[in-house]
Amino acid sequence: MQSQWMRRAALAGAMAAVLFGVAHAEQDPLKDPDVQKTMRAMANASTWGHPDQFGEFAGLRYYAHHNYKGALKYFKIGALYADKLSQLSIGLMYLNGEGVSKDPVTAYAWLEIAAEREYPEFKDTRDRVKAALTPEQLQKAEKIHAELAAKYGDAVAQPRMAKQLHLTQMEITGSHTGFDSGISQLSTTATCGPSVLVGGEETPQAGCGGPSMFSKSRWDPKTYFASRDAEWKATVSVGAIQSADKPAAAAKPAAQATDKATNAPKADDKH
Repeated sequence: MQSQWMRRAALAGAMAAVLFGVAHAEQDPLKDPDVQKTMRAMANASTWGHPDQFGEFAGLRYYAHHNYKGALKYFKIGALYADKLSQLSIGLMYLNGEGVSKDPVTAYAWLEIAAEREYPEFKDTRDRVKAALTPEQLQKAEKIHAELAAKYGDAVAQPRMAKQLHLTQMEITGSHTGFDSGISQLSTTATCGPSVLVGGEETPQAGCGGPSMFSKSRWDPKTYFASRDAEWKATVSVGAIQSADKPAAAAKPAAQATDKATNAPKADDKH
């Protein structure tokens, strides 16, 4: 069973190696079997009502296939809904000039947004970039950060995400909405493929079942943000996970089309 519970950390670690510029060409994340399984799991899962996960995982999939402009487009959707990995990824892409011109000033501004919840590796990344900037560059970065915070900072992005959770929850019918019975409906259908975890709970798969759609940790904003924070409180080093007991995962949008052979997002993917 555990082999089918793919953790987002496996993919995030591999992507971090590339984003940080420490991976070599032969270390393409797509060649990593664990990454391949995680990407299949993302293709199976649904992010209905969770645009933060939609942006993050669509962005990771586009990035893995070297479509950097596409990755930025989706990471910005995740960033808009308070997803910190999306914000971190945008900062590192500016730092490395992937999909945009190299811009360490804008990179630092994004990394400052990404680090506002004090995730250890996110803070370390921000501080390493900051140390390389001149006083003049830091002044420019502060102005850019203020502009980004007005749109992507937690003060506005978390309420935006909470509203989406509430709106989607209202669309769910049944008397158990918002109630966590402690029971997960796990699929045993062979064709469902690997599934992913977010906040320690298996994400539903389109047409294949999954955990209870009524779990409090999936729809209650305070509980949901706490479970997502817990995924990153353990230190995630480049290419490795220091805390192996922290499950993490998410999914692609239910309507997203994929190439069956490679799980590559098609060019006409839309949110």
